[in-house]
Amino acid sequence: MIKIAIDYYPEHWDRSLWEDDVRAMAELGCYAVRVGEFAWSRMEPAEGVYDFGWLDDAVELIARYGMKVILGTPTNCAPLWLYTEHPDTVQCERDGQRTHLGIRGHRCQTSPTFRAYAEKIVRKMAERYAGRPEVLAWQIDNEVESNHCTCPSCQERFQKYCKDKHGTLEQLNRDWGTVVWSGEYSDWSQIECFNTAWVNKSDWFNPAYMLEYERFCSETTAEYVAFQAALIREYDPAATITTNACFGLHVQDFYKEFAPLDVASYDNYPPLEIPEDANEVYSNAFALDMVRGWKNKNFWIMEQLGGPMGCWMPTTRAMEPGMLEGYALQAVAHGADLLSFFRWRTAATGAEMYCFGLLDHDNKPNRRLKELELLQHRLAKIEGLEDTTVEAQVALVFSPDQSYNFANQAQSRGFDYWRQERLFHDTLMGLGVNVDVVSDAEPLDPARHKLVIVPAYAVTSDAFAEKLEAYVRSGGHAVLTARSGAKDANGNCTVGEYLPGKFARMAGCRVLESDAIGEAVQTLRDSNGNVHNIGVWCDLLELDGARAIAEYDQRYYAGMPAACRNAYGEGSCSYVGTIGDKSFHRALLVSELRLAGIDFIENLPAGVESSTRAGGGREYRFFFNNTMKNHTFFYQGKRVTLQPLEVKISTSDGAWL
Repeated sequence: MIKIAIDYYPEHWDRSLWEDDVRAMAELGCYAVRVGEFAWSRMEPAEGVYDFGWLDDAVELIARYGMKVILGTPTNCAPLWLYTEHPDTVQCERDGQRTHLGIRGHRCQTSPTFRAYAEKIVRKMAERYAGRPEVLAWQIDNEVESNHCTCPSCQERFQKYCKDKHGTLEQLNRDWGTVVWSGEYSDWSQIECFNTAWVNKSDWFNPAYMLEYERFCSETTAEYVAFQAALIREYDPAATITTNACFGLHVQDFYKEFAPLDVASYDNYPPLEIPEDANEVYSNAFALDMVRGWKNKNFWIMEQLGGPMGCWMPTTRAMEPGMLEGYALQAVAHGADLLSFFRWRTAATGAEMYCFGLLDHDNKPNRRLKELELLQHRLAKIEGLEDTTVEAQVALVFSPDQSYNFANQAQSRGFDYWRQERLFHDTLMGLGVNVDVVSDAEPLDPARHKLVIVPAYAVTSDAFAEKLEAYVRSGGHAVLTARSGAKDANGNCTVGEYLPGKFARMAGCRVLESDAIGEAVQTLRDSNGNVHNIGVWCDLLELDGARAIAEYDQRYYAGMPAACRNAYGEGSCSYVGTIGDKSFHRALLVSELRLAGIDFIENLPAGVESSTRAGGGREYRFFFNNTMKNHTFFYQGKRVTLQPLEVKISTSDGAWL
């Protein structure tokens, strides 16, 4: 069955509580307990003085009650003695100053001194616990973010990275276009990490340089994770290794980060307040499908929402009835095979004392714990679910380069790359269509994905353009959107050709002009005569073989194509030159799905999501009401009613679970 786990911090609690806690977890039916990821100061209270006795006791206690252990390497939070005795281990902020020691995550991932101490503690743990049957898996560090450190170690690495990639300063100056504003480098030592007292003045810097810096920070993080994984594998080549990802301030290329790991893991904290605005895109389903795409297989949730959130922000509203179960089953529906709930008991001390776990400070049974118990019983009744996977005929391409590009250089007010990705995904969930969120480095095969959606693909390499064109030519169907083809692989603007640049021949259109309308709202009319609101950006298209599927209604370009579709080879390419509301995305994707021959459900109410898991001759279709309203619809001749946040599951043999 789908496995339930718990995040537990024995070092935070008096030993008199341990056995009662562990017994209660076992009685709940928990499969595993995660421990250790923040406990370096207890494992090594002084340099070279190791104390694993308390952790041995915790691991043995958990095993005695029939549960497994997920061990975290504690490198996110080094002991204060390390930082004070070796200040070079502390990361530097963008102003070049060492960060003040506050909550956590102060370490510089590249610091040779920090790496040496991290290696020692990881080796000590691996020597002690690797290969033990009670250890289910290892978690590296905690919520690793892209390494935006500006210390001398990072700067030296960045200079080497640039030299290795560009070869000579002359080539780097050409690749980055540094001739603008006399920015040409004459020595490698002049290349700095993004280091400025004007922390938010990213628009003062060369966009190509900033794109390269983001790539470097991401690769540094991937290398840091691989470094720890390799240490563990020295002691246990068969170990299952992961790390718990989150979408923080600095987002890395997770596809590269998880490449040397065994399973993708994610910390799943969906919204506790459901917006009333029907045009809001808030579902966490996009993140879940992205996580599955990091390894192209089922994944784990290492921290699943267990209570109201508070720490770096005011405490949120209480969890609504059904929310714990609904969000957990949403994760399962998208491929989660293990759900580890954060946390057993709410912390009584420290910064997370109002980041609530399953139990409140009173340590008494409550509504959330009862809901988890009911979830466990429900999962136990679904035979064979653990042997199923999520298979999709639609791929949504996610490109880290585009994320960096638009974050560093906004195109217009409201131009948000992630929101555009989520708009397409949200629409497909509302049509009951499974989606793979795939890296732009992956092969594209019409035999696997009949439809590929590529939003705002501005930073364009020849390799990707050729790959997408070959996909369409051989029978695939593609959707491109505004700003695609606008830049070369270095992040410099395309010169001497109409946009969408390298995609123009396949798209069958030319962008004659663009209007960055930002927050203004205009309208267009689709080929069925339906009117939709649009905003943010308007490409004015001239058709070159394509046919219009939507036209603008306003301004001097009223009547000009806003979107078009071009038959190309055995497939087709649609180009959307604007950003529409949910109704426009729905109309567009219904047309695309029909063209590609992909089944969908047309009558789901707004806010109801549906996806499937299948395998072993079974199929389970999940219906999740991700709203605070009751909804009723018909599916396969049956009337289905969903309460707020309720999940119902239809099986291939006609049963409902």
